[in-house]
Amino acid sequence: MATINYRLQKIASDLFIKYDSNERKYIAEKVENIKLKLNAYFGSEIKEILVFGSFKRDTILPRRFDERSDIDILIVFNNADKEYTPETYRTKLKRFAENKYSRSTVVKDHPSVVLELNRIKFDLVPSRLYDFIFLKKYQIPDKSGSWIDTDPWGFSKKLTDANIRYDNMVKPMVRLFKRWNSSSGYIFSSYELENIIAGVNFYGDNYEAGFLYAINQISSSGLSGLATQKVNTLKSNGKWIKEYLDRNNQEKAIEVVCRILSVKQ
Repeated sequence: MATINYRLQKIASDLFIKYDSNERKYIAEKVENIKLKLNAYFGSEIKEILVFGSFKRDTILPRRFDERSDIDILIVFNNADKEYTPETYRTKLKRFAENKYSRSTVVKDHPSVVLELNRIKFDLVPSRLYDFIFLKKYQIPDKSGSWIDTDPWGFSKKLTDANIRYDNMVKPMVRLFKRWNSSSGYIFSSYELENIIAGVNFYGDNYEAGFLYAINQISSSGLSGLATQKVNTLKSNGKWIKEYLDRNNQEKAIEVVCRILSVKQ
């Protein structure tokens, strides 16, 4: 008989975009295509192009499980500290995308320009770089129209360190809860949820114990009424899982897990 631990592990694996999958190959191909077109279009205006975010961290979900899955691409412009406003660079990127991908959907969505190719979204984020002797500081647009500091790899290191510390438990847990989030109407942003799970202590846990413990670490503080209700429903379902496990009813526990994650049993 299948156990809840095995079922959670299998779901977390299904939520990973495999390295040899057509989806990952397509994404990698499009990223390289975008880089080539950016360099050809802007030439010496561009200093560097970096892929970051959940795709780089292996916490992005396949498109069929999360319609908001996107690929973050940081476009660092030369002399951006001396020339134009952040909005000017977003406009430049929008014109680039409309010119080079005229049949695709292109929209501004702070702080990026979103280019959608075959239902996969690529977030083109303009950036400027302060490169000092002992400090390399990237900045991206903020909501007021100015620049704000960002660290493209800081959180990735935090997540990777936590994943290593807890025997490769953290990234699979991130994917499981991102699936709950996407099927619940996106209560949290992708980054907010990843940050919550990265801060959970999974010491000594298997998938079953880790999943149940992480449910209790998700707070509804500051959320809207509907979002709070969905978090409370998650916690209630977590209690039902424990109740069924106490009764040694793995089948019913798995049924609740699949209901939480909106996947087939």
